[in-house]
Amino acid sequence: MADKTISETVEKALILLSHLAEGGHDGLSLGDAAVRAGISKPTAHRLLNTLVQQAFAERPPYSRNYRLGPAISALARVDIAADLHGERWRTCLSEISAGTEAAAFLFVRAGDEALCVEANFGAFLLPTLSSGIGGRVPLGLGPGSMAILAGLGESEAEAILARNAPRLRLSATRTLETLYAQVKSARSDGYAFDPGEILAEVRGVAIGIVHHGNPLPMSVTTASLASRLPEDRISETCRLMRKAVAQALGARS
Repeated sequence: MADKTISETVEKALILLSHLAEGGHDGLSLGDAAVRAGISKPTAHRLLNTLVQQAFAERPPYSRNYRLGPAISALARVDIAADLHGERWRTCLSEISAGTEAAAFLFVRAGDEALCVEANFGAFLLPTLSSGIGGRVPLGLGPGSMAILAGLGESEAEAILARNAPRLRLSATRTLETLYAQVKSARSDGYAFDPGEILAEVRGVAIGIVHHGNPLPMSVTTASLASRLPEDRISETCRLMRKAVAQALGARS
Protein backbone atom coordinates (compact mmCIF):
# COMPACT_ATOMS: atom_id res chain seq x y z
CA MET A 1 0.00 0.00 0.00
CA ALA A 2 1.42 3.40 -0.98
CA ASP A 3 2.30 5.88 1.74
CA LYS A 4 -0.38 8.28 0.47
CA THR A 5 -3.05 5.58 0.70
CA ILE A 6 -1.96 4.72 4.25
CA SER A 7 -2.10 8.35 5.34
CA GLU A 8 -5.54 8.77 3.77
CA THR A 9 -6.81 5.68 5.60
CA VAL A 10 -5.45 6.94 8.91
CA GLU A 11 -7.03 10.34 8.29
CA LYS A 12 -10.43 8.74 7.64
CA ALA A 13 -10.16 6.65 10.81
CA LEU A 14 -9.30 9.72 12.88
CA ILE A 15 -12.20 11.65 11.39
CA LEU A 16 -14.50 8.76 12.29
CA LEU A 17 -13.23 8.81 15.88
CA SER A 18 -13.86 12.54 16.19
CA HIS A 19 -17.45 12.06 15.07
CA LEU A 20 -17.96 9.09 17.40
CA ALA A 21 -16.97 11.47 20.20
CA GLU A 22 -19.77 13.78 19.12
CA GLY A 23 -22.16 10.81 19.32
CA GLY A 24 -21.54 10.51 23.05
CA HIS A 25 -22.69 7.53 25.12
CA ASP A 26 -25.25 6.31 22.58
CA GLY A 27 -22.84 6.57 19.67
CA LEU A 28 -23.72 6.77 15.98
CA SER A 29 -25.23 4.39 13.49
CA LEU A 30 -23.06 3.17 10.63
CA GLY A 31 -24.96 5.40 8.23
CA ASP A 32 -24.67 8.50 10.40
CA ALA A 33 -20.96 7.92 10.97
CA ALA A 34 -20.34 7.52 7.24
CA VAL A 35 -22.28 10.67 6.34
CA ARG A 36 -20.58 12.79 9.00
CA ALA A 37 -17.14 11.55 7.97
CA GLY A 38 -17.90 12.04 4.28
CA ILE A 39 -17.04 8.46 3.32
CA SER A 40 -18.95 5.49 1.92
CA LYS A 41 -20.74 3.04 4.21
CA PRO A 42 -18.51 0.10 3.16
CA THR A 43 -15.38 2.14 3.98
CA ALA A 44 -16.85 3.29 7.29
CA HIS A 45 -17.85 -0.29 8.13
CA ARG A 46 -14.34 -1.61 7.42
CA LEU A 47 -12.63 1.12 9.44
CA LEU A 48 -15.06 0.88 12.35
CA ASN A 49 -14.59 -2.88 12.57
CA THR A 50 -10.83 -2.36 12.76
CA LEU A 51 -11.27 0.28 15.47
CA VAL A 52 -13.52 -2.10 17.42
CA GLN A 53 -10.90 -4.87 17.18
CA GLN A 54 -8.31 -2.51 18.66
CA ALA A 55 -10.76 -1.23 21.35
CA PHE A 56 -10.72 2.33 20.01
CA ALA A 57 -14.43 1.91 19.28
CA GLU A 58 -17.11 -0.37 20.65
CA ARG A 59 -20.74 -1.31 20.07
CA PRO A 60 -23.12 -0.77 23.01
CA PRO A 61 -24.89 -4.01 23.96
CA TYR A 62 -28.30 -2.38 23.58
CA SER A 63 -27.89 -1.06 20.02
CA ARG A 64 -26.07 -1.49 16.73
CA ASN A 65 -24.39 1.90 17.03
CA TYR A 66 -20.69 2.60 17.40
CA ARG A 67 -19.13 4.73 20.14
CA LEU A 68 -15.65 5.45 21.51
CA GLY A 69 -13.99 2.44 23.11
CA PRO A 70 -11.93 1.92 26.29
CA ALA A 71 -8.59 2.34 24.51
CA ILE A 72 -9.39 6.03 24.07
CA SER A 73 -9.81 6.48 27.82
CA ALA A 74 -6.57 4.61 28.46
CA LEU A 75 -4.66 6.89 26.12
CA ALA A 76 -6.22 9.96 27.70
CA ARG A 77 -4.77 8.96 31.08
CA VAL A 78 -1.22 8.84 29.73
CA ASP A 79 0.95 11.80 30.73
CA ILE A 80 1.48 13.56 27.40
CA ALA A 81 4.78 15.43 27.32
CA ALA A 82 3.30 18.29 25.29
CA ASP A 83 0.74 18.78 28.08
CA LEU A 84 -1.63 20.73 25.87
CA HIS A 85 -4.51 20.07 28.25
CA GLY A 86 -2.61 19.59 31.51
CA GLU A 87 -2.88 21.23 34.89
CA ARG A 88 -1.26 24.47 33.77
CA TRP A 89 -4.03 25.11 31.25
CA ARG A 90 -6.75 24.16 33.69
CA THR A 91 -5.29 26.70 36.10
CA CYS A 92 -5.06 29.25 33.29
CA LEU A 93 -8.72 28.85 32.34
CA SER A 94 -9.80 28.89 35.98
CA GLU A 95 -8.07 32.24 36.47
CA ILE A 96 -9.56 33.64 33.27
CA SER A 97 -13.06 32.50 34.19
CA ALA A 98 -12.82 33.97 37.69
CA GLY A 99 -11.30 37.24 36.52
CA THR A 100 -13.67 37.85 33.61
CA GLU A 101 -16.84 36.30 35.05
CA ALA A 102 -17.15 34.21 31.89
CA ALA A 103 -16.72 30.66 30.69
CA ALA A 104 -13.22 30.02 29.31
CA PHE A 105 -11.93 27.60 26.67
CA LEU A 106 -8.65 26.41 25.17
CA PHE A 107 -8.66 25.54 21.47
CA VAL A 108 -5.99 23.92 19.32
CA ARG A 109 -5.95 23.66 15.57
CA ALA A 110 -6.88 20.27 14.13
CA GLY A 111 -6.65 20.50 10.35
CA ASP A 112 -9.32 22.92 9.19
CA GLU A 113 -11.04 22.80 12.59
CA ALA A 114 -10.49 24.09 16.11
CA LEU A 115 -10.66 21.43 18.82
CA CYS A 116 -11.63 22.35 22.39
CA VAL A 117 -9.14 20.59 24.69
CA GLU A 118 -9.96 22.35 27.97
CA ALA A 119 -12.93 24.28 29.30
CA ASN A 120 -13.97 26.01 32.50
CA PHE A 121 -17.64 26.95 32.61
CA GLY A 122 -17.47 28.15 36.20
CA ALA A 123 -20.98 29.11 37.25
CA PHE A 124 -21.89 30.16 33.73
CA LEU A 125 -24.13 27.70 31.92
CA LEU A 126 -24.17 29.04 28.38
CA PRO A 127 -24.80 27.63 24.93
CA THR A 128 -21.48 27.35 23.12
CA LEU A 129 -20.42 26.50 19.59
CA SER A 130 -18.08 23.69 20.66
CA SER A 131 -20.18 22.26 23.54
CA GLY A 132 -17.02 21.98 25.65
CA ILE A 133 -14.08 19.56 25.77
CA GLY A 134 -13.81 17.38 22.68
CA GLY A 135 -16.05 19.62 20.62
CA ARG A 136 -14.92 20.92 17.25
CA VAL A 137 -15.78 23.96 15.19
CA PRO A 138 -14.63 24.79 11.67
CA LEU A 139 -11.96 27.46 11.53
CA GLY A 140 -13.91 30.63 10.85
CA LEU A 141 -16.79 29.94 13.24
CA GLY A 142 -16.47 31.66 16.61
CA PRO A 143 -13.76 33.88 18.11
CA GLY A 144 -11.52 31.01 19.24
CA SER A 145 -11.11 29.73 15.70
CA MET A 146 -10.78 33.25 14.29
CA ALA A 147 -7.90 33.95 16.69
CA ILE A 148 -6.14 30.84 15.38
CA LEU A 149 -6.67 31.98 11.78
CA ALA A 150 -5.24 35.39 12.67
CA GLY A 151 -1.96 33.70 13.57
CA LEU A 152 -1.64 32.21 10.08
CA GLY A 153 -0.49 33.84 6.88
CA GLU A 154 -3.15 35.75 4.97
CA SER A 155 -3.29 33.38 2.00
CA GLU A 156 -3.46 30.27 4.20
CA ALA A 157 -6.23 31.75 6.35
CA GLU A 158 -8.28 32.74 3.31
CA ALA A 159 -7.85 29.29 1.74
CA ILE A 160 -9.12 27.63 4.94
CA LEU A 161 -12.14 29.93 5.08
CA ALA A 162 -12.95 29.10 1.46
CA ARG A 163 -12.75 25.36 2.14
CA ASN A 164 -14.92 25.70 5.24
CA ALA A 165 -17.50 27.98 3.60
CA PRO A 166 -20.35 25.40 3.63
CA ARG A 167 -20.00 25.09 7.42
CA LEU A 168 -19.63 28.77 8.38
CA ARG A 169 -23.32 29.74 8.54
CA LEU A 170 -22.92 32.33 5.81
CA SER A 171 -25.72 34.78 5.08
CA ALA A 172 -26.37 38.02 3.23
CA THR A 173 -24.49 39.90 5.94
CA ARG A 174 -22.05 37.15 6.94
CA THR A 175 -20.01 36.41 3.83
CA LEU A 176 -16.52 35.12 3.12
CA GLU A 177 -15.49 38.72 2.48
CA THR A 178 -16.68 39.85 5.91
CA LEU A 179 -14.89 36.89 7.51
CA TYR A 180 -11.66 37.78 5.67
CA ALA A 181 -12.02 41.29 7.11
CA GLN A 182 -12.64 39.93 10.62
CA VAL A 183 -9.47 37.84 10.46
CA LYS A 184 -7.48 40.90 9.38
CA SER A 185 -8.96 42.90 12.25
CA ALA A 186 -8.11 40.13 14.72
CA ARG A 187 -4.56 40.08 13.37
CA SER A 188 -4.10 43.83 13.80
CA ASP A 189 -6.08 44.23 17.05
CA GLY A 190 -4.55 41.20 18.77
CA TYR A 191 -7.91 39.62 19.57
CA ALA A 192 -11.07 38.30 17.92
CA PHE A 193 -14.47 39.47 19.11
CA ASP A 194 -17.90 37.97 18.52
CA PRO A 195 -20.69 40.44 19.42
CA GLY A 196 -23.31 37.70 19.38
CA GLU A 197 -23.33 37.10 15.64
CA ILE A 198 -23.81 33.33 15.89
CA LEU A 199 -25.41 32.73 19.29
CA ALA A 200 -27.82 35.50 20.22
CA GLU A 201 -27.00 37.27 23.49
CA VAL A 202 -23.71 35.36 23.87
CA ARG A 203 -20.51 37.32 23.29
CA GLY A 204 -16.97 36.04 23.11
CA VAL A 205 -13.44 37.37 22.90
CA ALA A 206 -10.35 35.31 22.09
CA ILE A 207 -6.60 35.73 21.82
CA GLY A 208 -4.13 33.63 19.91
CA ILE A 209 -1.34 32.10 21.98
CA VAL A 210 2.11 33.43 21.17
CA HIS A 211 5.32 31.93 22.59
CA HIS A 212 8.67 33.68 22.17
CA GLY A 213 7.15 35.82 19.44
CA ASN A 214 5.83 32.87 17.46
CA PRO A 215 2.07 32.32 17.04
CA LEU A 216 1.04 28.82 18.15
CA PRO A 217 -1.96 27.02 16.59
CA MET A 218 -3.87 27.62 19.82
CA SER A 219 -6.20 30.17 21.36
CA VAL A 220 -8.01 30.93 24.58
CA THR A 221 -11.49 32.38 24.47
CA THR A 222 -14.24 33.51 26.79
CA ALA A 223 -18.00 33.30 26.38
CA SER A 224 -20.49 35.29 28.42
CA LEU A 225 -23.88 36.92 28.28
CA ALA A 226 -23.76 40.06 26.19
CA SER A 227 -24.63 42.17 29.23
CA ARG A 228 -21.45 40.95 30.97
CA LEU A 229 -19.14 41.87 28.08
CA PRO A 230 -19.77 45.43 26.90
CA GLU A 231 -17.21 46.57 24.36
CA ASP A 232 -15.48 48.81 26.90
CA ARG A 233 -14.49 45.66 28.86
CA ILE A 234 -12.75 43.95 25.95
CA SER A 235 -9.36 45.53 26.61
CA GLU A 236 -9.33 44.51 30.29
CA THR A 237 -10.58 41.02 29.43
CA CYS A 238 -7.73 40.57 26.94
CA ARG A 239 -5.21 41.83 29.51
CA LEU A 240 -6.38 39.23 32.04
CA MET A 241 -6.27 36.50 29.41
CA ARG A 242 -2.74 37.39 28.28
CA LYS A 243 -1.51 37.44 31.87
CA ALA A 244 -2.95 33.98 32.58
CA VAL A 245 -1.56 32.58 29.31
CA ALA A 246 1.90 34.03 30.03
CA GLN A 247 1.90 32.30 33.41
CA ALA A 248 0.81 29.03 31.81
CA LEU A 249 3.68 29.27 29.34
CA GLY A 250 6.14 29.99 32.12
CA ALA A 251 6.80 33.55 30.98
CA ARG A 252 6.88 36.69 33.04
CA SER A 253 3.70 38.73 32.72
